[in-house]
Amino acid sequence: SALKRVENVIVGAPPQDLKDYSKELMLKIKQETSDTEHRVKQAQEKQRWQAEQKKKELEREKKKALKKQQKQLEMMKKKAEYAQKKKEAEAKGEAPPEEPQEPEEEEEPEEEMEPEPIEEDPPKVELSAAEKKMPFRQLAVGDLTPFLLNTLFQKFSLPEKDEGFEELRWVWQPEAKAKAHVKEWMQARKLTSRVEDIQPGDWFAGKQKEWQKALQSCYAKQNAFKASEGKKALEAAQKEAKKKLTQAAREKAEKEGKELPPQEEEEEEAKVEETPKVDIEQLDVFGLEDVMDIGGGEPLFSAFAPEDWSMIALRYEIHLLAHAFKRDTNDADRVAIPLEHLSFYYQKYYKKALKKEAYGCDSLEDLVELIRDTALLTGKNKVLEPQLPEDLESSNLFIMLTEESRRDRNRRIDMGDESAKLKVSQATKPSATAGSTPQAAATAQQWQAQARPQQAWQNKSTWQDSWQGKGGWQGGWNW
Repeated sequence: SALKRVENVIVGAPPQDLKDYSKELMLKIKQETSDTEHRVKQAQEKQRWQAEQKKKELEREKKKALKKQQKQLEMMKKKAEYAQKKKEAEAKGEAPPEEPQEPEEEEEPEEEMEPEPIEEDPPKVELSAAEKKMPFRQLAVGDLTPFLLNTLFQKFSLPEKDEGFEELRWVWQPEAKAKAHVKEWMQARKLTSRVEDIQPGDWFAGKQKEWQKALQSCYAKQNAFKASEGKKALEAAQKEAKKKLTQAAREKAEKEGKELPPQEEEEEEAKVEETPKVDIEQLDVFGLEDVMDIGGGEPLFSAFAPEDWSMIALRYEIHLLAHAFKRDTNDADRVAIPLEHLSFYYQKYYKKALKKEAYGCDSLEDLVELIRDTALLTGKNKVLEPQLPEDLESSNLFIMLTEESRRDRNRRIDMGDESAKLKVSQATKPSATAGSTPQAAATAQQWQAQARPQQAWQNKSTWQDSWQGKGGWQGGWNW
């Protein structure tokens, strides 16, 4: 058969005649667009001029009618006066006065009129320097939607002879250059496009579950520690208040000559060596072995405020997202998240929006800067680069980083640096019962109910019952 299957491969840099043709089309379309805009602008200007002229004409007619009405009123007044004077003159036998004459109409001076806009020819346009460098003209609507292109471009390929072609004709560039062009285009596309169909993998789900469990454990530890400290403070305040009340009662009885109430015997308490209070601000956070107990049962994060919990969560989420993206794409050309797509992937993985405004930031770049100890933006394309390895033994390092950041922030604020203050608007303090044991939750609730311990000793009935219950003065205190 004389027929054969030939494939014309049109890939790469186009020939000069096609470039020139593309520039002609671009210039033609640009000129047509400019002409249309020019005509619309002229039509709008003419409409404005006509509306202005009509408005001025109406104003002139209104003034003319008002002036005519005023003259008529004046003439009617003069005629009434003439009739009265004529009647009086006839009664006296005198000659009648001269009858008033209608005034001649005065010609209104012509106002200077705005000239009618002159229709001008549309200006000639030229291609800009950037447009001259474009090998093809850009259409308003592409052949593929951005979603389809981002999803399918990795499957693009060039034809091969073993696909049933007897001849491959490389029209624009030789085969080697054409294939290199496609490869470079795909690599560049990977750096700027989104992986639309990416899904979080099992590794991400496992790490996220472990993090949530660790975070709840930290919440519970902080709540339990604060409840314990509150209970100790309350007991100390009650003991001191009771001692003062007993002493006051004895002094009053002695002054009045009455029998002194018996001195309450202090209960022998087991002497327990208390661990000295740790100065958390002076600790080397990165040298600690146990962040859950730095001494006396106090955790490293005991001073964390709601905004600190928000920052530690942000640190871990961005860290985990950066490593999970690399795993789930499984593509050597896609190892980092471009800043412009960070919000998209955050929504994909965490099913919630990444709101920079919630952290007081104007841009995502400012948001990443807040956690520069965990992730940085690198390269001209500003891609997210994690600073911590993915195989961390525990999440303690994020607690250390957040505590160190908290100290540094407080030092700067104390020195008068107002810019160091966090502006976290969605900070949520862990609840007293979140992730804690029933005993810790009950203790925390008790401490919250008695937020002001000094008020406890002011309750008269409490101390009467306590004293009488131990065989104290039966008459009670004389308040």
